[in-house]
Amino acid sequence: MADSFRIVCDVSDVRLDVFLSEKLSLTRTKVKEMIDGGHVCVDGRLPKPAMRLKERMEIAGEIPREAALDVVPEEIPLDVLYEDDHFLAINKPAGMVVHPSFGHSSGTLVNAVLGYLGEKRVMGDGSWVMGNEEGATTVAGVRPGIVHRLDKGTTGVILVARDEKTQERLSALFKDRKVQKTYRAVVEGVPGPDSWTVEGNIGRHPVERKKMAVLRSGGRQAKTGFKVLERLEGFSYVEAYPATGRTHQIRVHLNHAGHPIVGDETYGRRAKRSAARPLLHAWRIEFIHPVTSKPVTIEAPVPADMIDFVEKHRGQGQ
Repeated sequence: MADSFRIVCDVSDVRLDVFLSEKLSLTRTKVKEMIDGGHVCVDGRLPKPAMRLKERMEIAGEIPREAALDVVPEEIPLDVLYEDDHFLAINKPAGMVVHPSFGHSSGTLVNAVLGYLGEKRVMGDGSWVMGNEEGATTVAGVRPGIVHRLDKGTTGVILVARDEKTQERLSALFKDRKVQKTYRAVVEGVPGPDSWTVEGNIGRHPVERKKMAVLRSGGRQAKTGFKVLERLEGFSYVEAYPATGRTHQIRVHLNHAGHPIVGDETYGRRAKRSAARPLLHAWRIEFIHPVTSKPVTIEAPVPADMIDFVEKHRGQGQ
């Protein structure tokens, strides 16, 4: 299976692989593989990755999906914050990858959830649906699924649907922005205002392709609100309220604001000597239950490494 796309070029004298990498938020390596594999056409012809585009050229193609993985249940301890007949809320620890991939086929949250659900896991057509607020992907396994994502180093609340219908309803809530998410983070520096908002489209960094960035053109619309909880000595403890759900959104927007997250080796300036991981925590999630229609609020306790860092750098502040 593959996801198809059709784009009318709005620039001139830009390489095809660079243009598609930005528009599709894919790495240039992935785009080159698509082009070399015959999955992209420009004005009906098979191009080369280095082809220079002209305005109004029509680019059509498909993004091949990765081959399915067999996901093995594993007995991995889980901190379950909430559970009913329809979904679980789990406090994800730092260092745990959410989705299996060819580089992380075991020890993931999905492996742990399969082990936790046991015999109750097999439903529907036998496929595991995984996704985020921008769409879902399918991996061989089971039908209940993860409806949003947290980065490997991020801790906190993550939801897991127990059946297909709940997965679809929860995914719709995220897509329609009916889920209120509150994150907590420790950032470098001391912001001037007590609160502020960053609005900027996020897409693949034009030079460092493993990173995301706020772009002047292209990318996808993104918005995050921030509030200072406490000013520390050289650092700040803040809350983040993402209105959208783009890849690395909070990390990118804080870096764009000049206050990258402590411990973030991808976006931070002093990461290696300040913390063992990005000090970002999905603290609270609020939404209307997709089956009972009752309000749901779930919180995950702030982890010890964040508390210790705040206490260590707490002084007169600024």
